[in-house]
Amino acid sequence: MSALDESDLVNELNAKIKEILNDDILNDVPTFSTLEELDALIAVEKGQAYRVTIERPPLQSFEIIVKQSSTVRDIKRLIKLQVERMEKDEQKGRRRKISWRYIWHAYGLVFENVRLLDDDAVVSQLGIKQNSVLRFTRRDHEKGHHRKARRH
Repeated sequence: MSALDESDLVNELNAKIKEILNDDILNDVPTFSTLEELDALIAVEKGQAYRVTIERPPLQSFEIIVKQSSTVRDIKRLIKLQVERMEKDEQKGRRRKISWRYIWHAYGLVFENVRLLDDDAVVSQLGIKQNSVLRFTRRDHEKGHHRKARRH
């Protein structure tokens, strides 16, 4: 098989995938989905996962799919993947470096006015369900209990 034939096959396959994804039933499937994302979409249809909205004022909100057995740590990982994908789409290939260590040190997730501080807490035990909203908020420091600056 020559390189030209292979290139034509790839282009034809991509065109067919786009045509399939334009179907009304599959309109929520991202064009370049990972296997994990496809599994999550199937889990939503089976009732084994939830669509959760992440609000992060003043930036735009977005949705992630969270399995019932996921932990807060998994949610943070999904947020990281989604934000990086959105940054890549906005920047057209040019990427900013985001320090996730700083982000999770300075910000946290809140669900129904309760801070999600335990990374090992399971989603289903927190009361998170279909169409729940998690807010991305700055962490407050108790008066007189500021953390000391870290030295690298």
